[in-house]
Amino acid sequence: MLPLQVGFPGGMELIVIFIMAILLFGIPIVLIAGGLALYRQTQTDQPASEEIESLRREVQRLREEIDELDDEE
Repeated sequence: MLPLQVGFPGGMELIVIFIMAILLFGIPIVLIAGGLALYRQTQTDQPASEEIESLRREVQRLREEIDELDDEE
């Protein structure tokens, strides 16, 4: 049996299709993007603090060298 009226879906059908599209595509994309953002944040925090500490040690070493050179003069 064929439907009598074939055409564009009505208002309620469009709302259901829109909600299903959000559930199937929108929510997983938001979750993946949030997970990637958290992953990048955790990956950049640790090396940055190590790099800062390394630079502080280097500055301290250079200051000590400058002090030694000043003492020699």
